[in-house]
Amino acid sequence: MASEYFLLKQIEQLLVGINNSYWSLANHDPLVETARLKILTQHYNGHIREKAVLCLGLMREISALPELIMRANDWAEPVRRAARQSIRRLLTAENTLQFRENLPDFIGLLNCSRDNHQILVDEILNFLSRPDNKSVLFDGLFSINKNVARLSLNILIERRLFPQQQIFHEAMRNSDPLVRVIAAKYQLRDAQQINKETINTLLKDSFAPLKQITLQYIIDNQLIISCSQLSILLFDRNALVRQRSGRLLMEQDIDPKAIYLDAYNTPDSRVSKRKIALLGLDEHHYQNIIEIAERSIDERYSSLYISALKIIIRHKPDDARTILFSAICHSSIFIAKAAVRIFFQQKIYLTLAELQISLKKSPSTAHVSLYYSLARKINKWDWIIFILDNSNADNSQLTQEHIYNWKNYFNRSWIKPNTKQKERICQLIDEKPDVMKNNTNVLSFFCSTHQ
Repeated sequence: MASEYFLLKQIEQLLVGINNSYWSLANHDPLVETARLKILTQHYNGHIREKAVLCLGLMREISALPELIMRANDWAEPVRRAARQSIRRLLTAENTLQFRENLPDFIGLLNCSRDNHQILVDEILNFLSRPDNKSVLFDGLFSINKNVARLSLNILIERRLFPQQQIFHEAMRNSDPLVRVIAAKYQLRDAQQINKETINTLLKDSFAPLKQITLQYIIDNQLIISCSQLSILLFDRNALVRQRSGRLLMEQDIDPKAIYLDAYNTPDSRVSKRKIALLGLDEHHYQNIIEIAERSIDERYSSLYISALKIIIRHKPDDARTILFSAICHSSIFIAKAAVRIFFQQKIYLTLAELQISLKKSPSTAHVSLYYSLARKINKWDWIIFILDNSNADNSQLTQEHIYNWKNYFNRSWIKPNTKQKERICQLIDEKPDVMKNNTNVLSFFCSTHQ
């Protein structure tokens, strides 16, 4: 206690001065408060930082551990030394949980170059790996902090603190998919740990990359998996999982295309299953895929329609524009939105005339907003013509929003309007003066040029 009191007095003396008005005691809680000392660990004066760090260590204040870790990489060597000293004072059994929860910060020190932090980090890892502390590290697999859970898993496995099967089964219960992937990779490295139960656990996981890793391991090691299990994976939502499952089925002389065709043609099949069957047939280069995809353009099921649309576009790129133009006018907004996304992906842009046709056919107000978003991809002068031409009392808010967007995008293109565009813009401004009343300065010079 005497050492703490002595340090506090020294800090008080150092804080006296005009340069420390912000840090003065008059504006803060008493100096003995932990929160006050934590603030002082960030003081610009290295002597004050050093003494605040030492004081926190002498007080055995575990709540200050994050601040001490930060000071362990301070630019002043005496402060770094003081921080390491204070951290070591806190290495007691009752503080194990706090050290575990600060593992990411300790490991982060290894990426800092002001000092060699490896010795300190090794001390922390050795402390957490002690027989009386390792259970706390094991519980870290279910820490709220995902980084803590991942680091805890790595330490548990690399230091063999528990049987590998026990660690694996606990890690596979974690909600964080990366924790499960790390556990799976360690498990698959050891052939002695691989059994039917392990493979089944990995293949039933909901995280697609985990199933991908497992299937690749099965392929590389020529393991035999039941056809029923592979048939289930054949309808996974992930394409790579489906493809690797199909490869394993073909090695057993079973044609995945036959399974897909059966599922697609079965009347009782769910729409989601028929959709995946359609995608699977395309992935396996089924020769009649275009015919089946064209039959799948069913207005009742938007997900099936969208998948079929993508397949048709991929196989008939020359007809993409016509097909997509029809799709954006579809009564289902989900199909129309998907068509717009494909438009952007394929870098196909509509003309002003085509946009006007779409707008006239618009099945709903949601479609109208969609067509306005497409207008942003056409010539900027056609864009403002489209906005002004379709402005009316019912869509004044939408019109003003898109005029605002047009102004923000104005200088992204240096293209000048042609004579026809100038004439049309000036005509629309004259016809609808209220629409551009707050923005006439943007377009006024075009009118004057025209006149």
